Amino acid sequence: MFYSNTTGMAVYSTLEISIRREKAVCVTGHREKYVKPYRNNPDNFDITCTAVKLMLDRYIELIMEKGYTTLISGLAEGVDLWAAERVLCRKRFDKDCRLIGVMPYLKHSAAFSEENMNLLRLAERHSDLLITTCDKRNVTYGKNATQYTDPNVYKRRNYYIVDNSAVVIAFCSEDNPHSGTAQTVRYAQRLNRPIYSFNINDVHALLDKTGFDKTAIYEELRNITLDIPEPEI
Repeated sequence: MFYSNTTGMAVYSTLEISIRREKAVCVTGHREKYVKPYRNNPDNFDITCTAVKLMLDRYIELIMEKGYTTLISGLAEGVDLWAAERVLCRKRFDKDCRLIGVMPYLKHSAAFSEENMNLLRLAERHSDLLITTCDKRNVTYGKNATQYTDPNVYKRRNYYIVDNSAVVIAFCSEDNPHSGTAQTVRYAQRLNRPIYSFNINDVHALLDKTGFDKTAIYEELRNITLDIPEPEI
């Protein structure tokens, strides 16, 4: 067992923990800074992120209402933490809802913004379980493998969350097939996991239809339906 460097919460290695995959859904998606603002206008960045969050909320809602009870988050900035935040809200009224946070390495938050660090602390404190896929205390990400760096820490984390989920939600840009998110989606496809995905073009099309009114965005998203299989018992 380890301890988080941000909250001091217990963090377990993958060898210590077994996750029931049948009712678990994982989320993969881009970091906040890679969200392309509506009409390429930086002034529209915040509303674009809001629309991404609301669409993500709708996907999570539909899947968890189908009977999936556990969300696995990779705890990265952007989609991972937005999904974790949504599930923390759901936990207030759904006693079966669980959040599992999976870190690529213990010091993964070193470059987080202050706002995202606060969200990470919240997610860590209220997760039902924290796991790290790197059992070497001093290892961080690096493009080359050394005693203290590993180029595969994110890939290992991403594959782990797919391995331990029955369903995948993805916010994936088609512009970057080499991204970690795209790599994760391809891995999920090889495992024949059901994938429910949306991209930035879907988000921009939503804003074309609704404008910037959050209530209108929310109401439009109520029209989304997904063909989701029943969880295996």
